[in-house]
Parts: sequence; C-alpha cells; structure tokens
Amino acid sequence: MVIRNWEEVTPYVGHETALIWPIFRGKGAPDLDERAAPLLGTVGFTLHRMQAGVEGDYHDHKDREQIYYFTEGRGKMKINDEIHEVRKGDAVHIPPKSKHQLINDSDDWVEHLIVTAEVP
Repeated sequence: MVIRNWEEVTPYVGHETALIWPIFRGKGAPDLDERAAPLLGTVGFTLHRMQAGVEGDYHDHKDREQIYYFTEGRGKMKINDEIHEVRKGDAVHIPPKSKHQLINDSDDWVEHLIVTAEVP
C-alpha cells in the first residue's frame, strides 16, 4: 500500500500546455522507485491542470485506454473530430486509437485526473 500526495510529486509540461503530476505509474517504470510506480493493472494515474485559454495536442494511444475525470473547471474535449462540452464531475472514457484533445476555452483553470490502462 502506498499513500502519495500530488504536492510531493514534481510536475512536468506535457501535451504542449498541461501541467502534469505523475502520481502513480506502472510497476517497473524506468527510473522510478516502488513508491512512484506501484501499479500492477494500470500504467498511470495522473493529475493534469491546464490554464485558461489554451489547448493540448491532438493525439491518440494505440494500446491504451484512458478515463478523464474532471475535478475543477470546464472546457471542451475533441474526440475523433467531434467536440464535447466537459465540466467538473464529468468522466470521459477514451478507447484505444481514439484521437483526443483538451481545449480550455474558459477563463479559469481546468483540472482533471487521468487513469491510463494498457489494452491488449
């Protein structure tokens, strides 16, 4: 069992504009100890924050599904060329090979958790 606070994790910039805190990664992740990489069935649990008026890159994952869970703010998600409104409390499932992008067209930060799992 591991308890880890997001404030103890060093963030990085990913997807061009998101601040990302990699809270947990999959066991055996390169350069990470067991406290940072304890996951056995999933490959990632991250906190993302994006400032107002920016958007991330439009991308996909060949062998991974993701769940975005929005904890603060609102914006839009582009998924396979369709635009969907998202807000605090929404959960979005992104299947493998689905192109997706977060767009923060609001005046506030948007915050979301992402759970990532490999799909055979």
